[in-house]
Amino acid sequence: MKNLQTGQTQQPEQAFRLKTYKKNELAMMYFPDVTKDAASRNFRRWIRQCPPMMKELEAMGYDKNRQYLLKAEVEVIVKHLGEPY
Repeated sequence: MKNLQTGQTQQPEQAFRLKTYKKNELAMMYFPDVTKDAASRNFRRWIRQCPPMMKELEAMGYDKNRQYLLKAEVEVIVKHLGEPY
């Protein structure tokens, strides 16, 4: 896409894709300005502090110790937290 004011070509913003993510990868999308460890801590806290989301995740077999979030789990998280970025 070409910017009419500058004449430069712009890359379109990358849209969020619903897929399986590593937990720390998704955490960094929600908290891009902090370290990976801080992002992971904040992300875990957000999940714990939202009882309706936790209830849905636990009903589908969510394991807090698993490194990956399944696509269905990511869908529940995005439903409650909104899309990252």
